[in-house]
Amino acid sequence: MVADVLWARHGENVANLTKTLSYRVFDGDLTDVGRGQARELGERLAAADAGQVQLLACSPLRRARQTAEIVGRRLGLPVAMELDDLREVNVGELDGRSDARAWEIYAAVLEAWRAGDTQARFPGGENRDELCARLRRALTAVARGAATGHSSAAARSGEDDHSPTLAHSGEEGRSLVVAHGANLRAALPCLAGEPDPGADLPTGAVAALHVHPGGSPVVRLVSWPGAAPG
Repeated sequence: MVADVLWARHGENVANLTKTLSYRVFDGDLTDVGRGQARELGERLAAADAGQVQLLACSPLRRARQTAEIVGRRLGLPVAMELDDLREVNVGELDGRSDARAWEIYAAVLEAWRAGDTQARFPGGENRDELCARLRRALTAVARGAATGHSSAAARSGEDDHSPTLAHSGEEGRSLVVAHGANLRAALPCLAGEPDPGADLPTGAVAALHVHPGGSPVVRLVSWPGAAPG
């Protein structure tokens, strides 16, 4: 089984403006701009000739849940799965901080991961192997949920720089995951055998994935805004 999964980053939220690291301690609402981005995402997905979205899943963080609910209303889909494994990177003791030193540590850990040090760890938080393990669990759950008809409704699932390339595997309907940007980007090397795409997923933007539950690699990257994966 190969499942098509669209991974959308939530809209702009308060933490983006205050530059607050937000895994669990700080959980800000969408801004007016973020709500607009969520509505635009819903419109793009509804207008795209992209097959059916059969399942809508999200991270439990408020910014992702609010985005998913706005998109779901446009698509006529309930949020069928809210998975703790989809949370943003677990930054441990940096959670809720916005000071320069916290961001220096954050950048250093991500750089170590990109250099291949998968055991580099946020103080009191996770290393890259642990991040990859939980995203693998989440994507496997989403793919299997879509295959077994987890969602109670289906809807037609864009045209600017944030629109994904929506190549369809032909096996199952699509799932839409509304989550975060840094966690997927950081995990791509171990999930998909892909190099770092070189840019964060913008708020309200979508990456397209093929997910192979139980396979290796679990994920194949189809598209990433601003990148040209091999």
